[in-house]
Amino acid sequence: MALTITATGGVALLVGMILIGRIVGSYELDAVIAARDVILASPIYPVALGLILIGALTKSAQFPFHIWLPRAMAAPTPVSAYLHSATMVKAGVFLLMRFWPVFGETEMWYFVVGGLGLTTLLVGAWCAIFQHDLKGLLAYSTISHLGLICLLLGLGSDLGAIAAIFHTINHATFKASLFMAAGIIDHEAGSRDMRKLSGLIRFMPITATLAMVAAAAMAGVPLLNGFLSKEMFLAEALASTQTSALNQALPVLATLASAFSVLYSLRFIHTTFFGPPSTELDRVPHEPPGWMRRPVEVLVALCLLVGVFPAVTVGPFLRSAAVTMLGFDLPYYSLALWHGFNLPLLLSVIAMAGGIGLYVVFGKALNANPRGGPWGMKRLNGGYLFERSQVMLMDLSQWIVRHLGAQRLQPQLRLILLTALLSGAVAAAGGFVLTWPEFRVPQAHNLAFAALWLAGAPAPWPPPGRPNTIAWRPSS
Repeated sequence: MALTITATGGVALLVGMILIGRIVGSYELDAVIAARDVILASPIYPVALGLILIGALTKSAQFPFHIWLPRAMAAPTPVSAYLHSATMVKAGVFLLMRFWPVFGETEMWYFVVGGLGLTTLLVGAWCAIFQHDLKGLLAYSTISHLGLICLLLGLGSDLGAIAAIFHTINHATFKASLFMAAGIIDHEAGSRDMRKLSGLIRFMPITATLAMVAAAAMAGVPLLNGFLSKEMFLAEALASTQTSALNQALPVLATLASAFSVLYSLRFIHTTFFGPPSTELDRVPHEPPGWMRRPVEVLVALCLLVGVFPAVTVGPFLRSAAVTMLGFDLPYYSLALWHGFNLPLLLSVIAMAGGIGLYVVFGKALNANPRGGPWGMKRLNGGYLFERSQVMLMDLSQWIVRHLGAQRLQPQLRLILLTALLSGAVAAAGGFVLTWPEFRVPQAHNLAFAALWLAGAPAPWPPPGRPNTIAWRPSS
């Protein structure tokens, strides 16, 4: 599933890059950024941008391409930690950041990147609430946080771009530590099903403490790194100057998504580590070997250090990344722990209280739900959507073969010829003009290379005496 979706997006990205290179006359990124006005004036720029966005949004699992990411949690836990926190899913985000100076303030970018980012933020958070598998909850929360980053990039503001970079760093830190903690729990308890896990803090107090700190960072609790970037996100949701319906609803929807984040983080903590000891496990849980826990300890320490000393720890790195994206004339931003009583802080408090209240009311029902979600959740599940698309594709191919296929060559040739004639007629009727590139005489070194090919072309293949193993043979 991941290969099908992301590789298809990669092909679209390749075509989009070729079109951008055709517009600019260069494939150097510096030249592309410098030619912003030339690109935006080109009539094919919307097509190029659309193809590039398909590539970026599929890589970073944005709705509706998010369906591959939850299935990728089948990988071993260290692979999941890399995949879901830092590498493949951040490739699309990185691509958006690199092209932000060119497209970041365009209307198409705002509605596509911002709109799909907001949708992904809410859909991922909603789905994470109903997961019973620890890695499933973390996978859908990854989708939600990637949507948050894309939403920040889609707003088109410099401060939004800086907040997106900051949350990219923070998310990689706390999400990798959470996946490694989930792997430790699976290894030592023999299960990742939260309906079977309970009271693990009695048996794994150190691992439980580390996981709780990382989950609190994911929820945006103060004095942790996730709180700082969440505050910047809420501030940008309030400060955006667009007058569209998307922006009018953005503060409310951002607060709702933050409340969902608190809800699923609290469920992760309470269901797994508190309550009576579980009677459904096949073994007695215990702490892992020290070296299995070291990566989690290092990552959680970074969550604390960045949360308490942001300007000293992450400040220089954030500025360096922001300069490469926005130039040296950066807008003012503060990494201080306290900015006074303001609207972003109020929204953060509302989200925290709302998430806690939702868990108090619906916590038992969430854990008791055997189907893992309300009606409609199946249609947001990656496996269901992918399998339905495969069935539809097979049905379409069978319809094409049944209605357009032929056993004899002549009907196929007639169909090809008819298609060519119709294409030419449509082009002539629409006034399309085909221009051919100017013929250039090859240079001397190109002639030498062509001569080499001419000499090699008559060589027999396969070599004499060796059968052609890939020759077509009729099936029995």
